[in-house]
Amino acid sequence: MIEVRNLYKSFKADTGKKGFFGAVKESFFAVNDMSFTLDKGQVLSILGPNGCGKTTTLRMIAGMLEPSSGTAIVNNIDVRADKHKVKSNIGYMTNNTSLYDRLTVFETIRFFAELNQIPVETYKKRAEELFSQLDMNDYLNKKIADLSTGMKQKTSIVRTLIHDPDVVILDEPTTGVDITGQSIIMDLVNSIKQQGKTIIFSTHQLGEVKDIADKIVVMAKGKKLFDGTTSEYQAKKPNHSFNEIFTEITSG
Repeated sequence: MIEVRNLYKSFKADTGKKGFFGAVKESFFAVNDMSFTLDKGQVLSILGPNGCGKTTTLRMIAGMLEPSSGTAIVNNIDVRADKHKVKSNIGYMTNNTSLYDRLTVFETIRFFAELNQIPVETYKKRAEELFSQLDMNDYLNKKIADLSTGMKQKTSIVRTLIHDPDVVILDEPTTGVDITGQSIIMDLVNSIKQQGKTIIFSTHQLGEVKDIADKIVVMAKGKKLFDGTTSEYQAKKPNHSFNEIFTEITSG
């Protein structure tokens, strides 16, 4: 279970003005009073335009970024009280693929598996399953530097899931992936949902949401504009598309 309680995150930005002590900065909220709950085994999709605060929200939940105020509870662990324990319970994939160019795909996964102290036979079996599900077997001996953006994204997903976490957080997992690859990745997300994992994924590809998400949160300018089930989202405008409903929510 995940419970997000009144999360705020503020940053300082240049105003373009100069004062007596140098550049004048002012604070702004990247995330402004974000709250929601997600039960074990559910999938939540966070929707919103680029720059709306999706990534900042996910980083705070994952213990990667300290909130200005508020907190998140992941599997009964308060992220502000014990972020290291939260990190051990989750698999978190950032929207910036950070992999080592000089390693091959298999070497990358082995490195992260050993970092998590996973027994060899265990991680090899799990890696084989994930490689097959993501159609990666022809690329295992290629260096990361030689991969397409989409294949790097798939490698990052395997890295995220290799330790078989109970909670999975994916920040725009299909970015840079072709249509076939997007379908393969969402099939994998659905597969891990069937295993009872709790999943949060952010996206601005609304077509990915309808068939897999149990709940939806819509954000714009750091604020939550909608929080409900997929059925409740569709019920706002029963005869309209997901895209049309999204446009109405974010432009209101």
